[in-house]
Amino acid sequence: MNNQPRDQDGFIILKRTYSDLWQKGHYLTSRTKVMDRIYEYDIRSANTSSMRSSGKFSSELMDMLEAMPRDLREKTVGKMIQKDRKVWKIISTWIKRAREQLFRANNIQDADVLSIKNDAVFIIGRKLKQTKFGYMEFRLKGQYSMYQLISKVEFYYDGRHGRVDLKGVNDKILQHPDHQEGMLKFFLEVFRLASRDQIDDLRAYLIQFTHDYKAKALPHQYYRELNKDNLYRTDMEVAGFVYNLDTATDQDLDIINPVYNYKRFILPILQIYL
Repeated sequence: MNNQPRDQDGFIILKRTYSDLWQKGHYLTSRTKVMDRIYEYDIRSANTSSMRSSGKFSSELMDMLEAMPRDLREKTVGKMIQKDRKVWKIISTWIKRAREQLFRANNIQDADVLSIKNDAVFIIGRKLKQTKFGYMEFRLKGQYSMYQLISKVEFYYDGRHGRVDLKGVNDKILQHPDHQEGMLKFFLEVFRLASRDQIDDLRAYLIQFTHDYKAKALPHQYYRELNKDNLYRTDMEVAGFVYNLDTATDQDLDIINPVYNYKRFILPILQIYL
């Protein structure tokens, strides 16, 4: 006890035993690759759980909101926030408080944290034992076996279910059937092989894929740009404007410009693994 540090008044200085990253609403590890179990937790119904926890809203209002379908509930809370910014202040304060409770109860350290996205926390290497704090409950939303950062997009690979999740690209764009049949298939095969450390097979796959991509020998879906424009860019100009396509077929491959996906995703992956 005598060796413990004390303040100017003689009181023992207590050091926090858990990470203070809970204070950050948005955080991403500096590691560009993680080969370990990754657990994604997020707060169940974060907005309404925060509102109920605060005690600043009537039980009748909370019961009404919680009985709504999710989309309607989110729109209704969104309108409440637009009308009174204090609502968002209350929500954000209670989400932050819940993150601290999660970190303290589970003794989470800096090295355990892959990412924080407001009410979502990605933990490396272990499941958390205590995840419920009053009305605030961190549910286990996803489990992954690999993470990689490529071109500022976060890739989370779930080998058990054979899927790859991307953070940094709009979910609605990712759900487009062309991406599901195109670039997402490419990513899935890359991370399937990488997660198994089948590097020779991965290199052979990348060499063949790149050859076929450049030759426009792949199905047209691979050439839809994976960005907010979400279109097929072409080499054609009409009255000085580039002519782009919202839909395409394999017959359009000769006019499609394939550069974007190659530069944004394929080339960086080649630089990592070849």
